[in-house]
Amino acid sequence: MHPSGAVMLRKTGKRVRRLVDHRSAIRRDVMLGLRHAPDLFRTLTPLGSEPTVASELNPRNYNSFGELVTAGYQVLLPAARESFSQGTLTCRPPRPVQEAHSSRWFFINGAMSAPPVALLNAGELARTFQRPVTLIHTPTWGFLRDFTGSITARTLRKDGRLSRPAVYVLQQALEHHERVVLVCHSQGTIVASYLVRALLRHAATRHLVSRLELYSVGGVADSLQMDPALTAQAGHPVPYVEHFANGHDFFAAVGILSHLDSTAGTVFCIPERTGHLFNEHYLAGIARGDYCNRRSRLYRYVRGREPGETDFISLHPRKAA
Repeated sequence: MHPSGAVMLRKTGKRVRRLVDHRSAIRRDVMLGLRHAPDLFRTLTPLGSEPTVASELNPRNYNSFGELVTAGYQVLLPAARESFSQGTLTCRPPRPVQEAHSSRWFFINGAMSAPPVALLNAGELARTFQRPVTLIHTPTWGFLRDFTGSITARTLRKDGRLSRPAVYVLQQALEHHERVVLVCHSQGTIVASYLVRALLRHAATRHLVSRLELYSVGGVADSLQMDPALTAQAGHPVPYVEHFANGHDFFAAVGILSHLDSTAGTVFCIPERTGHLFNEHYLAGIARGDYCNRRSRLYRYVRGREPGETDFISLHPRKAA
């Protein structure tokens, strides 16, 4: 057999074994998708309900017509694209707060986010919390390839293309700051779950995870682990995790809301709310405290505030609102 044919055969066999090994997870996710399919049509609604934030759907929120075109065609046209920022680009607020503790903020965008959309999200996050936010950009390869990529990363447990280089970025931040805040949206929660797993797996980085705070918005991930030993030592969950979800957000419904038993952290949910976009459907509500009745740790960071050393919630995953 020709060497290239042998390589192709090995790859095909590997894919088949992965499908067979994860057949129960595939069956589970197909059933979840069918059950919540009506909510797919509510992904972009309501429109214009939050005038205080820069909506992803408003053309006036982009710097140029070219950015708007880029945001659209990258979603529609499949292509392999590189990350715009693997922790190298930082959005700064007009008036950054002077913190008592040294911290670093990161944002991992969701699926189908071209650079202009991811920057709009990170910029609005920086403005809301009055802190510089560094973007870890998950590039869109088009709608269909993003969808299959999510299935591969989540259902088939195959590491995402961005998580490996992002581990080093987070490690460096954790080594040099007292707190590292990671806000992730949609598919970005899958990347974040891999990052946490990788950091906890290695002895050189495991102890650093006690400094990590992870905030999941519209999360698609079906698992996120906590370290019991580090949790007991720190006196709060390690890593510290909170989730924010709309009850009729399709991606949150098949993600965090269907996997409370395998996901660390407190879940704040508004059952009747629809929509999946980060700015348009989540950020303003988080900033007002709608999801948590002003009880979450993330809420205590809004407008430059800073939570105390004891402002942690819950040692066990539960639906809190």
